[in-house]
Amino acid sequence: MRILTIFLIIFAIFFFVMRAFGKFIASMRGDNRTTSSYQQQRRRQNSPKKTETQEERIMDYQKKSFEATQVEDVDFEEIK
Repeated sequence: MRILTIFLIIFAIFFFVMRAFGKFIASMRGDNRTTSSYQQQRRRQNSPKKTETQEERIMDYQKKSFEATQVEDVDFEEIK
């Protein structure tokens, strides 16, 4: 029982040392894989957005509504 406890303690210490070493090496390389997806999502949300004027919002709405309208075929009659 005592040997198992010592083994688990040594294994835990080895695990945490190797994990810290891996993060250190990754940060030296500039590798961003160690950051969690939550942190990346927060960065995207906090990024400064350009302020839109009311006219820009109206134009965006009109563009979207125009693109969403259905196109209809029309028969033209020639007027003499």
